[in-house]
Amino acid sequence: MALLLYGDSYRFADIYHLTRFLAPDAFITLEHEDEIVMFMNSLEQGRAEKESRATRVRNVDELGQRDLSAQGIFGDDATATIIERVLREQGLTKTLVPRYFPIALADRLRARGIELEVAKDLDKRRRTKRPDELEALEATQRATEEAWAEGIDAIRRAEIGTDRCLRLDGEIFTAERLRAIVEGALLARGCIAESTIVAPGTQAADPHMIGTGPLQAGQAIVMDIFPQDKRTRYFADMTRTVSRGEPPAEIAKMYEVVMRAQDAGIAALRPGITGREVHELVEDIIFDAGYDTLRPGQKRREDDPVVRGFIHGTGHGVGLEIHEAPSVGRAGTLPLQPGDVVTVEPGIYDPDVGGVRLEDMLVITEDGSRNLTRAPRQLVV
Repeated sequence: MALLLYGDSYRFADIYHLTRFLAPDAFITLEHEDEIVMFMNSLEQGRAEKESRATRVRNVDELGQRDLSAQGIFGDDATATIIERVLREQGLTKTLVPRYFPIALADRLRARGIELEVAKDLDKRRRTKRPDELEALEATQRATEEAWAEGIDAIRRAEIGTDRCLRLDGEIFTAERLRAIVEGALLARGCIAESTIVAPGTQAADPHMIGTGPLQAGQAIVMDIFPQDKRTRYFADMTRTVSRGEPPAEIAKMYEVVMRAQDAGIAALRPGITGREVHELVEDIIFDAGYDTLRPGQKRREDDPVVRGFIHGTGHGVGLEIHEAPSVGRAGTLPLQPGDVVTVEPGIYDPDVGGVRLEDMLVITEDGSRNLTRAPRQLVV
């Protein structure tokens, strides 16, 4: 069945993956039989012909866009008319659409007798990464590591005050400033990062707490960096937990368990194993070391209202979206396959102590996996 896409290719990974064309404004793409046809305005037609992987690029004026404008028909009504003409030219009255297809257009097309069916598992098209995609992912990962290293250098250069607060260049060193150092370094390398996590102390007990305030010596800082390359659109994802000087003994213990669990999860990656199997292996290591997980039966005190221990999935796919198929967690029921790019990121969290998380990004190979992450794991810096 034909596949109809409508939207901009900056926000919608499926559109960019199919067309390999970046445009900030929404455009129509029809995949039918052996053709990928893009329908563009005059502003973008020439560039689309040069840059996209479409088999044909057509101007929307061929389908009466100017006439519609002259009649005062704009917006969703005009777009629905053009899409209907596109489909009927091909003899189509039914097509697949992604789950994010605009409801306003769907209503108008259905009113015109066009049947729309939501495409199932469209994101799975992007699972197996081609060599050029792996190259792009690795390039973003290298930029991530270089930016992280600049942040670590700043932590090491900082002076320790009598109050245990870190001071950089004479000013109190905060999570906000460390985040700015990392994100600035990424921007200089052509990557953009939003909500980079720099969570010190007990703030890190909430895995996605962005982190604020002064940094202190002997305090674990969870640094989770997940930028997107502005040109290729591919993400990377890496987490390290570091401390300027020796952290509390409980943090050191948590770190050792997380590192051991991550090693086991990475070693288990191979074609045929499911993400759930990897996740449960990691859960068992963390539970056996004395920490709770979310698996039924792996909470030591059922009367404890606090969620603590390992409280998220082991990993996720990475590509044109930061979270995509396949899952390395409870939902990971499908076998891993060569070309999957996934993270392995166990963590342990305790509101009274803080948190520890380590995350690497790997590609599944024919006989195992290859780690795309080179940054060292070192708690004390």
